[in-house]
Amino acid sequence: MDRRQEERRLQRREKLTTALLVKISVWAVSIVILASAITFITTYSNARDRVIRVLQQDLSPTLERNQALFNRIEKNAVILSDEFLSQYSLLKGSNSAVENFKTWYQETSPGVFRLKPDFNGGVSVNQRYFQHLSAFLGPRPSPISNELRKRVVAAQYTLNELAPAWQNDVANTHFSMPENILLMYSKDSPWGLLADEGLVITDFSVVKSTLQSQNPERKPNWTGLYYDISADVWTITYQKPVDLDGRHLANASFDVGLGSLLSDLTERKRANSEHMVLNTKGDLIAASNMSQEAIAKRSTLNSKTYSEPLYQAVSQLVADNVFNEKSVILEDGVEGQLLIVDKMDGPGWWHVTLYPLREIRQQAIALPLQLVAGGVGLVILILLMAYWLIQREVSKPLHEVAVVASLMGQKNYQEALSHRAASIKARGEVKQALDAFKTMAARFISAQNELEQQVEARTAELAEANKQLDALAHMDGLTGLFNRRAFDKDLNAAIESGKSYYLMMADIDEFKPYNDNYGHDAGDSALKKIAHCIRDKTPMKVYRYGGEEFAMIIPATESIEKKLNELREAVMTLAIPHDYKQAELPILTLSMGAARIQENEAAADAIRRADRQLYQAKRAGRNCVFVEPQ
Repeated sequence: MDRRQEERRLQRREKLTTALLVKISVWAVSIVILASAITFITTYSNARDRVIRVLQQDLSPTLERNQALFNRIEKNAVILSDEFLSQYSLLKGSNSAVENFKTWYQETSPGVFRLKPDFNGGVSVNQRYFQHLSAFLGPRPSPISNELRKRVVAAQYTLNELAPAWQNDVANTHFSMPENILLMYSKDSPWGLLADEGLVITDFSVVKSTLQSQNPERKPNWTGLYYDISADVWTITYQKPVDLDGRHLANASFDVGLGSLLSDLTERKRANSEHMVLNTKGDLIAASNMSQEAIAKRSTLNSKTYSEPLYQAVSQLVADNVFNEKSVILEDGVEGQLLIVDKMDGPGWWHVTLYPLREIRQQAIALPLQLVAGGVGLVILILLMAYWLIQREVSKPLHEVAVVASLMGQKNYQEALSHRAASIKARGEVKQALDAFKTMAARFISAQNELEQQVEARTAELAEANKQLDALAHMDGLTGLFNRRAFDKDLNAAIESGKSYYLMMADIDEFKPYNDNYGHDAGDSALKKIAHCIRDKTPMKVYRYGGEEFAMIIPATESIEKKLNELREAVMTLAIPHDYKQAELPILTLSMGAARIQENEAAADAIRRADRQLYQAKRAGRNCVFVEPQ
């Protein structure tokens, strides 16, 4: 009898549960439909913006890489011009440059002088090694003066010192002079030997644009695209006029080959994208739908010479608009296309990316549809599961679970296994469930305390490991010295401290021939020996600045020249054989330069002044110390 009454109570409860689930389902479906509509509207706009951001992110590395190249070239032109003025200042009071000019340059036709071919192929002169250099001194109205000879030799020295470091960025490095003179460092073309004997470079727009009559503001400039007949390449040139006391001495210049540059800028980032590079007039320089062969046959195309409809629309847009922002997104500029217009500083180009709007809409609508479908499916699944579980798992199972959980909390395991509930009451069930949860919570708290202790111990171990990892991150793996990262950090700290320090830069003399002839293993071994020698001879930090270069930050209280000479002599005592040196001592030696760090100066300026002293040591015959005078 009692059992039948219990079953009837369960049946009534099941009917109530079914009715309640139906109502919940109706409300849930209604809410899901409304939420889906709102989600679709809001998410579509965000998804569309996200697709456009992804497009911009695809472009960003290419644009940043090439913009960085243009910026680097402009900075290098400043370095090139400063070094030229330094060389020119050193040679002004010396007659050796005049004698060197007479020996190194030959008159190839009346009034035309060229640097001898040996300087392009490679030659050692006066403890200097020259290679990949050529020079053309074309016709001029007046004879070559001694001052001009010194200026030419100063430019030659500067190119020989600095240009090899930039050969991966530019096609060549050169100096042009208003007296119809050009000196060039190039691994690919001995331009000075190939130039036509009657060529007047100042008649052409490139060099002409730097003359004081044409450029009274003395501004550096990027030239337009032009074809270099002698080098057989399309190129652009960056040139910086170098004046002294109001007089135009030379132009520090770089040629940039356009083959790989334009290929990089017009490479398709997505299957349906198109990329164009235009100048400020809207003339086409390169495009993703044009082959490199087609580009190489001409400098630019304009709306009159190239009738392709997509280009016509983009060209007109660029010509008719003034874009004040660096990057502009347009949806109505060209029908059916999204345009991303990016300004490239330097040559002043426009990089235009076109992507079909239908592709953006398709990609943007996919995410909202997925979210709506996923949300509807999830709600339906939850309702079905809830309906099935509630139909199956009603009050009695819940009561059983609560009782068992309570008994388990009391550790009455045998009674928990054999227990069967006699009556079912909602209030009692909730109370029993809460009691069970409290019991479980108490155990969880105990377990959590233990876990927190373990986490605290592991955190301490991790902190110690991070300290060791940080130390390793600031050490050079080969030499055991502090690395460039540590150097940059400590140099900035020394400058900001306001205390007086010297920055020393050292370089192993003629280390490249050592590596080339003894092998890189021997070179690494020699680097480690010298590094350990320097480190063992001083309590101060020693840094591996890069390659075979070392650096130290020395308190000004030290006797700097005495200290550096002690280190230099200590390296000599290692007597590491070097039979391939041009210098007299057949062992590895160090050249050192030092400059006092000035208050609040930039780290790059301190490095440049110390490097300048190092170059002085190199020019003085190596294996010596130069300290910048106070």
